[in-house]
Amino acid sequence: MRFVKVLCVVVMLVALSFSASQAQVAGKWGVGGFVSYNKPLFTFGDRFSGGVDKWGLNMSYVANSQVTLEAEYHHATMDNGALETAPFQWSPKGGVLNNYTSKALNPSSSYTTKFNSVALAAQWHFNADRTMGEGSYSPYLVIGGGFYDHDTVANGIIWPGQGTADAEAAGGAGNVDADGNVKPSVTMGLQRDTRTALSGTVGLGLEAFLTPTIAVDMRARYHFVLGELRPYTGGGWAFEKTFPLQMMDLSVGFKFYFWD
Repeated sequence: MRFVKVLCVVVMLVALSFSASQAQVAGKWGVGGFVSYNKPLFTFGDRFSGGVDKWGLNMSYVANSQVTLEAEYHHATMDNGALETAPFQWSPKGGVLNNYTSKALNPSSSYTTKFNSVALAAQWHFNADRTMGEGSYSPYLVIGGGFYDHDTVANGIIWPGQGTADAEAAGGAGNVDADGNVKPSVTMGLQRDTRTALSGTVGLGLEAFLTPTIAVDMRARYHFVLGELRPYTGGGWAFEKTFPLQMMDLSVGFKFYFWD
């Protein structure tokens, strides 16, 4: 009988402890910021390489010890795209092929993409008794979706499919290499792929508290965007149409929580 009473007391204390933990975290709001290493994948990765070119802001609401809801804005810029840096082969006489890049022939050529995104996400923390005490940490799964506004621009890109007569007309008499062969000079008109598209994301993260109100947030996420980039397949290029746009990022940031 005494054992049963002791067991009941223990169960009550555990329940009270869990309720206190819930009350401690539930209802809190937080704001934060982050920077990311962003890596385009698959056919999008054929166009652009990765870099620390993404930053963002977020606002969080702690629904309970396991679920946090988050709203996010982020911006990313990618430059030095493959259309300006990838080598292509061209010959004015249809004989020996010389290697060129658009950037070397026209220093003002550029191929860039920019993203602005708003998204909503839910974090599910694996620790059922998650707290926000100093030194505590919690791994989590994050799933979300929103809208990506992307703007991809090719400007002043040398067209590999041009003929010799076109190159001579575009570049003038002085547009020759060391051997006296004319160099490609015809540039494409401005090419722009832009769209506001639905997106989704899934990833894993870790939140670690430096103080009861300041946390370091680290996460790895996969993103897909229902947008597309036109193909460039003529004149030695082999860039197929890109759909969807896919990428992953590794982010680190801080969150600042305040009371409900």
